[in-house]
Amino acid sequence: MIKKLLLINPAEKADVNISDVPVLRFPPLSLAYIAALTPSDWDINIIDENIEPFTFEDADIVGLTAMTSNAPRAYEIAAVYRGKGIKTVMGGIHASILHDEAIQFVDSVVIGEAESVWQSLIYDFENNKLKRLYRGEHTSLEKLVKARRELYSDKYKIKNAVQTARGCPMDCEFCSVTVFNGGKYRQRPVEEVLDELESVGSRLVYFVDDNILGYGEKAEQRAIQLFKGMKERGLNKRWASQVGIDFANNPEVLKYAQKAGCSAVFIGFESLNEEVLRDMHKIRNLKARVSNYKEIVKHIHDYGIGVIGAFTFGSDGDRNDIFTRTTDFLLDSKMDAQQLTILTPLPGTRLYKRLAQEGRLLYTNYPEDWKYYDFAEAVFKPKNMRPDELKEGVAEIYKHTTLRATSLKRAFHSFLGTRNLYAVTISYLFNRGYGSICMRKYEKWKKSMSQSPIVAEKHDK
Repeated sequence: MIKKLLLINPAEKADVNISDVPVLRFPPLSLAYIAALTPSDWDINIIDENIEPFTFEDADIVGLTAMTSNAPRAYEIAAVYRGKGIKTVMGGIHASILHDEAIQFVDSVVIGEAESVWQSLIYDFENNKLKRLYRGEHTSLEKLVKARRELYSDKYKIKNAVQTARGCPMDCEFCSVTVFNGGKYRQRPVEEVLDELESVGSRLVYFVDDNILGYGEKAEQRAIQLFKGMKERGLNKRWASQVGIDFANNPEVLKYAQKAGCSAVFIGFESLNEEVLRDMHKIRNLKARVSNYKEIVKHIHDYGIGVIGAFTFGSDGDRNDIFTRTTDFLLDSKMDAQQLTILTPLPGTRLYKRLAQEGRLLYTNYPEDWKYYDFAEAVFKPKNMRPDELKEGVAEIYKHTTLRATSLKRAFHSFLGTRNLYAVTISYLFNRGYGSICMRKYEKWKKSMSQSPIVAEKHDK
C-alpha cells in the first residue's frame, strides 16, 4: 500500500508577513530535497503556508521545517496531527539548535542536515521503530539528490531555487549559519550544478547560497568557472544570489557573473558604523571599509548588476543618528534596494548567549515568544536607545526610501547605473513590496502599543 508523506513549511502566525509580497516568496528547497530522499513508493505533498492556508490533509507521517519565528506555528500544526495519531518529524535550524524544546511537540527531531539520516528515519518509521532524535552529519555535497521541484505550487514567482554550497567560516556574532551548516565552506562540483541548471525550465533562478562567491581565491575561481559554464552552455538564465562584500573586488568575477545573467546581488553591508562591524565580527566589511561602500555599489553597477543591501540596527554601538545616516547613504549611493532588520538574537548564536547573560532579553516566554524573533521586533534592550526608538528609526528609513515616488526615482537611478531593466524591475518591486509590508507591521505595532500597557512597558525603557 502506498504511504503518504506530508511536508509542511509553516508561516509566521502574524497576519502581516514578508511572504505576502510575491517577489519575495521562495520555495522551501530543503523540503524538495527531503522529498527526493524519500523512497519512490511514497506519495509526497509539499504544503507551504506562505502560499496557501493550511488545511488538514491525511498522511502517514508529517515532516515540518521551521526557522525560529515560525517554530510556534510548526508546533501548532504538529499538535493537530498528533491529536489524530499521526507521527510528526521536525527539522530545520530551530529544531536542530533547540531539539530539547522541539521534541516536546513532535515525535521525532532531525538535528542538522538531513541527507545522512532521512532514509534511516523512513526505514525506522516503516518498521515501527521511529527514534526520538536523528543527528545528521555535514556530508560532501557531491552527487546531491535532484530536488523534486515538480511538487512545488505553481503560485511561486521563482520556483528555481538552487544551492551550490553550504557553510560559512566567518562566524558573525548574530548569525546561526555556522552553527547549523558548519564553519567549512562545502561546494558542489561545478558540472553537477550546471547539469541541474540545465534541467530546470524557467529562466529565473535564485541561488540560495549564503555566499555564492565563497571565501578565498580558490572559491573565487570556482565561482568564475560556474559563471563561465553557464555562459558556455547557453543556459540563458537571469539570476540573483547573496554574495560577500568582496564580490566587487575581482573584475573577472563581475565580468563573468554579468555574462552568466546576474541581475542583482544581495550584500550584507550591515552597518555604516565600524564599531558595530567590529562587534559583529564582520571582518570582510571592516577590510572593505565603510568609506568605500558607495564606490562598491558603483563598481557593481558598472557591470550591469543591481545591489540590494542588508542593514541591521540595534547593536551596542548604534545611536539615534544611525537612522538618518543610513537613509542619506541609501539615497546618495544609488543603492537599488535594501532590507532593513532589527538585530535579533537567534538561539545558538553568541549574540543570544551574551544578551541572555546580560539580562537584556525582553521576550523569554518560550516557545510562544519565538514568534517575535522575526527581525522586525525589538526583542532586547538596546544600549543607546529605547526599543521603541529602534523600531521607529527603522520604520523612518523605510518611509523615506520606499514610498512610491521615491521608489520610482530610485528605479530611474538604477537604470542609469546598470542599464539593466530586469535589475531595475526587481529593485522597484523589492522596495515597494518590502517597504509596504514593513510599514504595515509597524503601524500594527503602534496600534498594539496604544492598546496594551504590557507591550508599551517593554519598549518604553
